Amino acid sequence: MMGMGVLLAFVLGLDPGRAPTGCASQKPTAGQGVVDPFRAPDAQATELNAAAKILYRQGKWEEARREYRAAEAADPTFLAPRLNVACSFVRQERFGEAVTEVRALLDRAYVPWSREVLEAADLGALKAQPQMADLRQAMAKAAAAWGAGLEESVIFVGRLRAPLHVPPDGPGEFILNPHQEVFAFTPSTGLYRQLTAEDGHVVAVALAPDRRRLVYVTAGKLVRGARPDALALDGVALGELTLATMTAAPPIPVAGGVRRIEIAGTPHGFAYRIEGVRTDGRFVVGAARTLIPLAGAKLPGVPLAVLTAGGAAPVASVTIPGACPVVARDRQSAAGGRAILLSAHGRPPRTIGDAFGAGLSGLPLP
Repeated sequence: MMGMGVLLAFVLGLDPGRAPTGCASQKPTAGQGVVDPFRAPDAQATELNAAAKILYRQGKWEEARREYRAAEAADPTFLAPRLNVACSFVRQERFGEAVTEVRALLDRAYVPWSREVLEAADLGALKAQPQMADLRQAMAKAAAAWGAGLEESVIFVGRLRAPLHVPPDGPGEFILNPHQEVFAFTPSTGLYRQLTAEDGHVVAVALAPDRRRLVYVTAGKLVRGARPDALALDGVALGELTLATMTAAPPIPVAGGVRRIEIAGTPHGFAYRIEGVRTDGRFVVGAARTLIPLAGAKLPGVPLAVLTAGGAAPVASVTIPGACPVVARDRQSAAGGRAILLSAHGRPPRTIGDAFGAGLSGLPLP
């Protein structure tokens, strides 16, 4: 199957004896999320969208909208045309109709489109209108719906498309973009939800033991010294997300090059052991969203995730509770990358694969 971006083997057949209720059938069911966020849009839809952009730039709003609607019809999962339709209404100062389009877009896929809505230049005029208050309420409602049930989902880092590869040897600073974000897969519905929109720079994720919050790590560069093992990540930051409300805390930059980060869960949040050039030691996050040093070098319990300059370490297994309980494991895909195996009692596995890959805490960096 094209474009899944992850090799998943999970339980789909029925146990002739006792089987868990609420598990997904072979076809995804209704719920929050999409069937396949890793699939490229239909070629006809992208062509229609491109044609509509030409009309849009000419100010031919009705003609542009007809093309955008045709692009939506050609591929209903391709949501960019809907944002463009909203922008066209704003350009005509038809703000109520613009809000209707935006609300429908957020209901379909709160992430990544909530960020696009807030940052789109052609929606800027909407922010000064009375309708913006209604839109912000709709965004909060859509965020809560997007975050509902994630405690029963598999949280992982997935690669959206082929990564930007770093040269295999030689010293230097190299732009790092593996095209990775944090996703959730819900076994009871068979649907995926994207949880971060960090321009593909996510390199690791860890879910809190209570499954209500997660922390993710982003990085911008790989720095390689004269020796092959002299590697560090630069432009590193820590982001935290409360899943029920999809509320993101301000990111915490980690100063200097980073060779290793271990992430552990605590009763009050996360703890970090960082090995780096300028930031080195054991830390928690303080009230001012800064790293507070702690005495000692060990973290409580087994780390939830380990990140090095070579990427995130694989995870042995994670049990996901809920109506469709599964056990998730990192494994090697047929293509030699990292994949995720989901299994549950009494149900034979079925494998769905793609070349891009996914990992419970992250992937090897390209």
